[in-house]
Amino acid sequence: MPPVNCLLGKRKANKSYIRSTIFLFAMTNYCRPLSIFLFFSLCAFNNGNAQMTSSIEKQSTSFLNTVAFFQNEIGPGLYLFTGKEYINYPAGIKGNPFFETDQMRYGEIFYDGVFYDHIPFFYDLVKQGIIISRYKSNERMQLVGEKIKYFSQNGHHFQNILSTEGKDETLTNTIFDAVFEGTASVLVKRIKHIKKGMRAEDPNSFVEEDEFFIRNQNALYPVTNRSDVLNTFKDQKEKIKVFIRKNSFKFRKKIEKELMTTTAYYVTLKQ
Repeated sequence: MPPVNCLLGKRKANKSYIRSTIFLFAMTNYCRPLSIFLFFSLCAFNNGNAQMTSSIEKQSTSFLNTVAFFQNEIGPGLYLFTGKEYINYPAGIKGNPFFETDQMRYGEIFYDGVFYDHIPFFYDLVKQGIIISRYKSNERMQLVGEKIKYFSQNGHHFQNILSTEGKDETLTNTIFDAVFEGTASVLVKRIKHIKKGMRAEDPNSFVEEDEFFIRNQNALYPVTNRSDVLNTFKDQKEKIKVFIRKNSFKFRKKIEKELMTTTAYYVTLKQ
């Protein structure tokens, strides 16, 4: 995931961020004096880039300070995302469809070309979508999946990766939790589905069944067992085989942790 400072430090990204920010602000219909101040502040920053002799770091700091002021003054306007109505699940299902908790938590979202910080949201693992609440309303809405580039919550960094699926090689956007990143990475597809009760009187329940992948040399490999790991790291197969045997890795109940450890070892072999 590219650092936010790198995104904001590029002139092209700055322009995109400013245009999107002004548009969102205009849609909120806030007080005219504040809008005039903000408009000229942002324009002055943008037009002055070519004439400023200070470092890029100082320019980025100035820009971020202006944006911080904007966010503090008109916070509610930042919730005007484009999306669709979120349809709740039928009552009586055991558990919840969300990532880790049924309580909204704050996080970061890079959405439709704009970076948003400190935004409360759910990540629905059944519908594979980010869910937010409209300002001063109990109504929930789901963001457009194709417009999500990445988001972070509770130490987890999710990326929207263009992947190839199906016999016709249809390109789709898929969200992965990047649990380990390096020259080779471990990606987890967090998934929940609704499982029917064993008996008629038993309630349905939300069940999580994650899928695991290793990204190596610009290719994405699904991993379910030891053989998949060895085939993915075939250029270092013998050394990986010894490492797995020495650590008694089974890639079953602890598959996520064992994949991260094995991939980290593989990365050291490539250095």
